[in-house]
Amino acid sequence: MAHQRLVLTVEGIGNTKKLHPVQERIARGHGTQCGFCSPGFVMSAYSLLRNNPTPSVREINQAIKGNLCRCTGYRPIVEALQSFSKEGCCNGNAKECPCKEKENGMSREKLLTFDDFPKFDETQEIVFPPLFIMESQNSDVILKGSRVELYAPSDFQKFEHYLDANSDARIISSGLITRYITSQSIDCSRKKWISTHRLGTLDHVLAFDKELSIGANLTISDFVQAVEEHCDPEISKPIRRLFDKYSSQQVMNLASWVGGLFSGSTDITSLFLALDPSLTVRDTKGVHEIRHVSELVDENGRASLGSSQFVVGLTFPRSEEGLRLFTFKQGARPGPDSTVVNCVAALHVHDKVNSARVAFSFGSRAVLSEKLSERLCNK
Repeated sequence: MAHQRLVLTVEGIGNTKKLHPVQERIARGHGTQCGFCSPGFVMSAYSLLRNNPTPSVREINQAIKGNLCRCTGYRPIVEALQSFSKEGCCNGNAKECPCKEKENGMSREKLLTFDDFPKFDETQEIVFPPLFIMESQNSDVILKGSRVELYAPSDFQKFEHYLDANSDARIISSGLITRYITSQSIDCSRKKWISTHRLGTLDHVLAFDKELSIGANLTISDFVQAVEEHCDPEISKPIRRLFDKYSSQQVMNLASWVGGLFSGSTDITSLFLALDPSLTVRDTKGVHEIRHVSELVDENGRASLGSSQFVVGLTFPRSEEGLRLFTFKQGARPGPDSTVVNCVAALHVHDKVNSARVAFSFGSRAVLSEKLSERLCNK
């Protein structure tokens, strides 16, 4: 327990008499590896089951996709964990097993069946300490180290006062990319960071008739979930397909969409260049609206604001008649990986293409292809 948080490691699930169901299925399913890989798979699956006791096969695959295996190969691990889903293979026990039969008539035998294995029972899991909930408070956070001073205020007045007094402070959200860059830098000068993550009003998701407003503090996972819940499938499904290849679930649960935009994440920048949503921005003088996010993106695909400005939220269409959204991403491998090339196209179609915005990214640079967008019109 630390800072009003309950931290569970792989040693903290199960008990002294028996393994946790996740651990047992991996162990008896021939998926046990070295001490580096197995704990990651176990805790990723455990976290998923705590949040969703009846996951789909796709959700299981998404939860474990950031883990690497160097010992047993992925098959026994995937088979063991997919057995927690009702969509998982019947292991050949049903009259018809579509995943057992192949087009060439050859059958694929499972390594073992999981019918006699203990089921996951969420009522038997460790509960979050009620005392932490009762004592929960949104206080300021101040951390001072040898290289970095971090301040995370709990209200806008304190935030703006600190910015006025420290013009050289860097505004961050999760700080994921900023921390990585700083750790790799040879510059040892002391940095000042001010974080927005404790400003509760930036966590909003507001669904209007035709628009969706999303707060700047939302993680990429929360962003995708909000889009899926509130937007038409013509918009939500292409966005989901794009972010299925973005990164591991753990990274998506921490990184914010606004941090991705201003750190030059090509997937996020390409999406926003094509959709061209509006941003709500705040500084010491008040709140402003930037009607087109593309106005902030330079020729190198980098978005930037003034030194004292920070994003409050994003607004884009929930549904729009004639809007067709297409996404494509190719990385170095089929799953989540850094982008080699991607494309996001937003077309407004009524019998023919009335308008189009097509964005590409090549490596670390995202650009809006204005000439191609023009050529698509009236097609």
